[in-house]
Amino acid sequence: MRGMASCLLGFMMLLGSPSWAEQRGEVDRAQEELLPLAVVTCPVGAFRTTFTPPLRDTPQDVRIQGEGGFSNCYTLLGERVTSSVSATDFVRPNYDCFDLLEILPVTIQLSWNTGEVSTFRLTQVTARADGPLLVLVQTGTVLSGKFEGATVVMNVTFTSTDLDACRSPEGLPGMSATQTLVLARVL
Repeated sequence: MRGMASCLLGFMMLLGSPSWAEQRGEVDRAQEELLPLAVVTCPVGAFRTTFTPPLRDTPQDVRIQGEGGFSNCYTLLGERVTSSVSATDFVRPNYDCFDLLEILPVTIQLSWNTGEVSTFRLTQVTARADGPLLVLVQTGTVLSGKFEGATVVMNVTFTSTDLDACRSPEGLPGMSATQTLVLARVL
């Protein structure tokens, strides 16, 4: 037994506690340096937008109001978040249904469940599939706030968009969508 204790003591001396402590410190510092990294995925989201007056094929000044959010978010790296909400309210001059399909810049502000806010600057590309499916892909970066500098990819899928309503006297009063969000920030 005494020989085994001497062997272990010799082995620990061979390792040297100062170098072990330094290696441990390097690992802690390396982990701290990883904190700026972030990968956040929010696979569940919903969004609802309304147009006042209803959107038509002819240009008009339209008030666009929207609200939505994400839930079931999970964070692989960085500070943990679980959900967010957003709201928009602005007037777009000379807006019509054809504008739904253009490539345009978008600024979005999300409020996270932590009380922190992220402001996104995105480029929106819209694709219309056969039938009522309208898909927006928004890509860009987090301009400020939580996860600043992260790359953003947001997919918004309007599953029952009746663009034919644009040609009717009633117009298109609004749309509902599901949405997903991915944020990634690397060194």
